[in-house]
Amino acid sequence: LPPVPMPPPGATGATPAQVVVAAVAPTANAPAAPAESDDPMLAPSGGVNRAVQQELEQRIARTEQELAATRQAMQAAATAAVAPRPEQLPPLAAPESPEIRVARSMQQSPVAPTLDTAYAAFNSGDLPAAQQQYDAALAQDPNSRDALLGAAAVAARQNQKDKAASYYLRLLELSPNDGAATAGLIGLRQGDISQSENRLKAILNNNPEAAPALFALGNLYAQQNRWTDAQQAYFRAAGAAPDNPDYAYNLAVGLDRLNQPKLALTYYQRALALAQDKAVGFDRNTLRKRMHELSTTAR
Repeated sequence: LPPVPMPPPGATGATPAQVVVAAVAPTANAPAAPAESDDPMLAPSGGVNRAVQQELEQRIARTEQELAATRQAMQAAATAAVAPRPEQLPPLAAPESPEIRVARSMQQSPVAPTLDTAYAAFNSGDLPAAQQQYDAALAQDPNSRDALLGAAAVAARQNQKDKAASYYLRLLELSPNDGAATAGLIGLRQGDISQSENRLKAILNNNPEAAPALFALGNLYAQQNRWTDAQQAYFRAAGAAPDNPDYAYNLAVGLDRLNQPKLALTYYQRALALAQDKAVGFDRNTLRKRMHELSTTAR
C-alpha cells in the first residue's frame, strides 16, 4: 500500500472534457448563415466565426500542452520511484529496538497512579525510576497487562532481553492470543524467520490494525532487505498508531531505502516532532543530520 499511489499515464479514469461553443447571433454587417444550419462554426465565412474558431484552436492547443506536461511529470515520478539515488545519500539503518510502545491504561485500577508515574519516568528517559514503579505496580497486581508491557519495554531498552522476554511470556500465559506480547517476543527472539513471519501474519489476520505486530513484521522484512514489504508494514503501523515516533521513523527509513527522499524527509520530520516528549528508539542528533542531508540535496 504505497502512501502516494500514482495512476499510470492514460489510466486516470477522468471523463474527457467537452468544449461547448455558444452560437453567436449574426450582425447586420455579417453575411447570413445558410438556411440549413444556424451553427456559426459551419458558416463559410465571417470575422466573428473566425475569432471563435481561433479561440477554440488555442484552447485545444493549451489542453494538449497541459496533457503532455502531465504525462511527462507522471513518467518522471514513476522513474524516480525505482531509479537509484546518488551514493552520497546512504539511508539510516532501521533501529533494532523490539520495544512495544507503552500506553497508559484508560481503565482506572488500583495501580493506575503508579502506572502513570512509571509511564512519565519512562518518557523522560529515567529508566531506573520507571522500572521501580512498574515493579511496584506488579507487586500490587501481578497480572496487570500495562505493568507487564511497561516492564518489558524498560528491560528491552536496557538491553536485558531475557528479562523482557520473561514479561512477554507471562503475558502469553495470561492471554495466549496477546498480539503485543507475541510481537514483542518475536522482536527479542526471532528464531526461524519464516515461522516468525507466519506468527505475526496470524495475529494480523485476527487484528489487521495491530500496530505492534505490523512494526515487528516491518523489522523482520528490513533485516532481510525486503524494503518494499518493510515500507508497507511500517506505513500500516504508522497509520494504526499515528502518534508513535518510532513507527514514523521506521517508515521514513523504509522510504529512504526505496529512494523516495521527499517522503522520507516528511516522515523524519514527523518522527522528530512526535519525539518531543516521548522516549524513542532512535538517536535524535543522527536523525537531524540525515534530515539536513536530504534537505540540502532537495534544493
